[in-house]
Amino acid sequence: MNAMIGDAGPASTHGYNINNPSYQQYFKITDISQPSQIFVFLDEHPDSIDDGYFIDRAYEAEWIDLPASYHNRAAEFSYADGHSALHRWRVPSTYPPPQPDAAGLPIDLSGSDQSDFNWVLQHMSTEQY
Repeated sequence: MNAMIGDAGPASTHGYNINNPSYQQYFKITDISQPSQIFVFLDEHPDSIDDGYFIDRAYEAEWIDLPASYHNRAAEFSYADGHSALHRWRVPSTYPPPQPDAAGLPIDLSGSDQSDFNWVLQHMSTEQY
């Protein structure tokens, strides 16, 4: 589940998520101004399944949790408005094979193509100004 949706426990006790303090933490579904753009659930890569919390920090250029690529280099997302959609990955570091420790997380993206990472961030939450 998207860590920016709901109460993230100790990570959101101050009204924002300490992993992404400049992004909106949606405590209620009605807080989401564009529910067709924000995902709630997603397929997650088996190497990063360690809890029920999918997070990537906007201020670090690295995959902490990695979306899955089960569907021919794509992952399924379900959005706050109820629709679901498949999103195909473009960058090879986003779709390592699903084998034990194949992803090598975290994956440092500095100096490489961050388009897939940025797409996920744009659909996790919106920036607060």
